[in-house]
Amino acid sequence: MQAQDENQRIPLDYVDATQANLQANLLPAVTHESRPPTPQPSTSTHQLFTSTVDVNEDESDNESPQGTSRKRKRTGEEEADEDEDEDDGLPRKWHRPAPPPTPERPPSPHRERRSLQRRNKRQARRVGAIHATTLSDHRARLAKTASTVEADFDSGIILNFTSGYLGRERVKKEVKAERRVYELEELVGENSIWKFQRARGPTLIADTNGRAFVARIPAPAGDPTFKEAAEEAADVMDQYRPCFFNASKPFPEHRRGDFPVKAMGVSYGGGQEEAKELHQSDKDLELLDRIREMPCFQRLAGHASAAFRTWAPRLYLFYSEYMKNLLDLMPHLSFNFENSIFACCTLNFGPTTTTIEHVDHMNYCYGWCAITALGDFNFQLGGHLVLWDLKLVVELPPGWTMMIPSAFLRHSNTSLQPGETRFSLTQYTAAGLFRIVDDNGVARNKMTARDLAYAEQRQLEQITEALNRYSTLDELLAQA
Repeated sequence: MQAQDENQRIPLDYVDATQANLQANLLPAVTHESRPPTPQPSTSTHQLFTSTVDVNEDESDNESPQGTSRKRKRTGEEEADEDEDEDDGLPRKWHRPAPPPTPERPPSPHRERRSLQRRNKRQARRVGAIHATTLSDHRARLAKTASTVEADFDSGIILNFTSGYLGRERVKKEVKAERRVYELEELVGENSIWKFQRARGPTLIADTNGRAFVARIPAPAGDPTFKEAAEEAADVMDQYRPCFFNASKPFPEHRRGDFPVKAMGVSYGGGQEEAKELHQSDKDLELLDRIREMPCFQRLAGHASAAFRTWAPRLYLFYSEYMKNLLDLMPHLSFNFENSIFACCTLNFGPTTTTIEHVDHMNYCYGWCAITALGDFNFQLGGHLVLWDLKLVVELPPGWTMMIPSAFLRHSNTSLQPGETRFSLTQYTAAGLFRIVDDNGVARNKMTARDLAYAEQRQLEQITEALNRYSTLDELLAQA
């Protein structure tokens, strides 16, 4: 893989955003002194989903400036009329008659469509302005403190568990039925049953062929405002949980654990006729829109997406090209965060989010899922991410993010200590979105026999091409 051309870097101040929001997408210790001279912004397909706070141009366009009022010289007749109407001995002031109220224009689908198209264009323009910034500096600074783990595992085994896009359910039925959350002492240590290895600190995990297919990303070093954003996001989830779930509306049971969850964003699969945003009630949609607009969540989402761009550049490029094509095919769609490459996310509302062993097989099988831990818990004693296939138990402090192929790797969490709280924000992209792009927006059940045969052949090619999208440790560290 060719190293990134230094002349193609885009400056941090390309987009007008506050310093707090700007740092949401930076990995540790990026300084302004290290920025190159300002080039002209590029709009290539890999420059998708940059970090910025959305400026609502539609609302600003509707605001009209207040004009200055000018007094009209009154005529003698008007002054006489005022004198006649005086009841209290004071002259009545003359006022310009108020204009009749302007009737509200009924909502137009054409205007709404243009609004969405403008937003998608803003996304395409802004994508990459932060993510493409000084990636070699990111890698170099993080590589000094990052440890590498070479797992006794060949990621090529994924080829046996995918149809080309989706993963497959790999958790045994008896394990799913047990729904057990393990304690740390059961997994690591001399007296443990499983004798798993324990990982600490920033970590890149490579398979036996040197492919870096798992990464653990720390919060930006020396930036207390990022920690504040993570704490604020946890507080918001704790406060909003009763709004979504309560005694009259209990949370539905799901296969990841016993805690309430809420997914939002764009998805395709599971019987859907077309790619669309997940259905929400009017009340839930209003609450989720508030969460989407909060800078703390935008910052967490953008930071994870930037980490994706840094440590899996080829895979990220694949995502960005497909997501751009998806928006071109279906301009009515809109992702959760303009500074994130992921199409969907799940809010795990806790207050004790500890998952049981599972895989997310509906996600893109080779893709990364970003798991950002939040809450108030001792990460050395509980809340670890357990990677069962790698026999690893990974510490994941609040504000840190794990990037894993969640559609294939079996994963779970260790239990918490009494009185602790844990939430998480997970971001991912459904496998069906990549398939619908390859199929040019046509559902398989509506294809002709000839088109279906071509689509199935393309699906087989995905199986052989996908592993090459992971970067190797040598490639990443050579660019550091």
